[in-house]
Amino acid sequence: MLTADLLRYRIKDTEIAPRYITRKQAKRYIGICSRLISLFQRHTGKTYGELRKALREFEGKRTDFKIIRGLYKLLEEKAEFAPAYNLDFPAFRHCIFSTAQDYYPLVSRSDLIHKRQREEILNKIGEQFDIPDDEVDKWMYGDLQENQILTELETSYTPESLLKRYNLALAQGLLYGANRLHIHLKGDYRVVFQYIKLSRLIHWIRPSQDDGMDITLDGPASLFQNSQRYGIRMANFLPGLLLAQNWSMIADIQTADGLKYFRLDSNCGLTSHYTSISAFDSSIEKQFFQKFSRKDRGWEIHREDTVINLGDAVFIPDFTFYHPDGRVAHLEIIGFWTPEYLEKKIDKIQKADRSNLILAINKMLNCSREDFKGEVLFYRTGLRIGEVLEALEKKGC
Repeated sequence: MLTADLLRYRIKDTEIAPRYITRKQAKRYIGICSRLISLFQRHTGKTYGELRKALREFEGKRTDFKIIRGLYKLLEEKAEFAPAYNLDFPAFRHCIFSTAQDYYPLVSRSDLIHKRQREEILNKIGEQFDIPDDEVDKWMYGDLQENQILTELETSYTPESLLKRYNLALAQGLLYGANRLHIHLKGDYRVVFQYIKLSRLIHWIRPSQDDGMDITLDGPASLFQNSQRYGIRMANFLPGLLLAQNWSMIADIQTADGLKYFRLDSNCGLTSHYTSISAFDSSIEKQFFQKFSRKDRGWEIHREDTVINLGDAVFIPDFTFYHPDGRVAHLEIIGFWTPEYLEKKIDKIQKADRSNLILAINKMLNCSREDFKGEVLFYRTGLRIGEVLEALEKKGC
């Protein structure tokens, strides 16, 4: 991510927005991205200090140095640095100084005798630490960042993807100073709530008037402590939100000029680098959905489009069914899981307390019909459409 000094944004009245690299600018900066990637590749095996020097030379007297440094920062996050030798460096330095002490006094201008003494010192230390004599003084401070070696650039960045990642990083950076994040979401609830949970964000939810969901996330600027760490969590959440298809967002951003509003929606053009979640949790769910959808059964099936607010958590049934006469029913499939997962699942179902909820339980689980309220179906290798339709007619409301 970008540090605060590398963020670029504009403020107009009450609105704040990142200064993205536009399509018009893209051709120029794709070339710069290509050269920066090449710069890193050429410096594999060289020191961090040499890499930084090359960046300064590359940057020169450019007025867009913030963009150059921002792109560099994203590449540096994917780079691996390590000392040239795997040594206990404090012990290594102690050995150098204590061995040199045996040849006291040291002189600033060496003659033949002192040159021989120096060679003896280096030879002793080199043998003890198993490094070449002529490398001893060179790597005396090899553990400092400046002297560490670029060992690997772990990235699949292309110039185009690096530029997209930069624009996303600008948007993420604004969330470091957020008081609140207000999200309106229609569909893809599972993926968004998964990333809220992974990011460990404080949140509230409520149904919206258009059958969607309004979500409020507490921002780092609203907390009393650890706001920097929480700000990183908030920024980490944004690529997860980008995986959803239909959403809008308003962030309340605290600035030196007061409270400003940062707006984004699903048409913003930003690209997530996170992995999309599979549409189905199991082959049982996938097979059932495909079989049920194959022909008209009087009920319309939707995958995870209902969120039930439990206060401290949410429950999203696997499927929701809609009948033309207005009846609605939900189906939750419980398959092979750990005892801990099953216990949490039962607790959520009991808290949801929905009379129109149908449960499909794998027969291999260590539970019985009495463990659950309401309609329960048991299956072994797959759900039977007839049994589900019969349950829908009984439970739909």
